[in-house]
Order: sequence, then structure tokens, then C-alpha cells
Amino acid sequence: MSLGFKIYSYFNGSLVHQDSLGNKFYHDKKKPDKRWIIYADGLGPESIPTNYHNWLHNTSDTLDKNIHQLDDLVNNIKNRTQKHITTHKKNDSKGYNSWQPK
Repeated sequence: MSLGFKIYSYFNGSLVHQDSLGNKFYHDKKKPDKRWIIYADGLGPESIPTNYHNWLHNTSDTLDKNIHQLDDLVNNIKNRTQKHITTHKKNDSKGYNSWQPK
């Protein structure tokens, strides 16, 4: 996240919630319907639960602070990362067989 956007958020935004992952949820001080998120280091859109996503896109006015859902999300992200690391094939061959016309 750029320094300029963090400064903009500080002066023009109102911090609504910070989840256990470190994501910060803001809304504009003058227009509460304008909402955004500053992701924690190393995280992206996959790190926010559905109800937070709904709040960001103005389909819900409540920001549920359910810690159990966040813990489940953290465990899912860790499991997907571990699974990707352990199931990655070693590249022992020269890559691929190119197409040979007949």
C-alpha cells in the first residue's frame, strides 16, 4: 500500500475496524458509503471474510466482528499455502515434449 493512500486514509477516513489479521477497514468521514480496506503486509483480497466483503461493497451495513470466522480464514489460508508447497512437483524432466508434426 502506498504511503500516499495511508496518509489519505488518516486524514479523510475513519477507522471502523481492524481484524485479527491486521486488515484495517475505513469509511469516508464525509460520505460513510465510501469504504475501503488497507490490507496487512503480505495479504490481499482473499484474506477478508464474506461479511466484510459485503460491507465494503455496501450490500451490508453491519460489520460483523466474529473472531471465529477470522480464525477459520487464517487456518484455511495456511492450509492452502502448505498444500501448495507440499504438492508442488519437482521438475526432474526437461520440461515438456514439444509438438512434432507428422
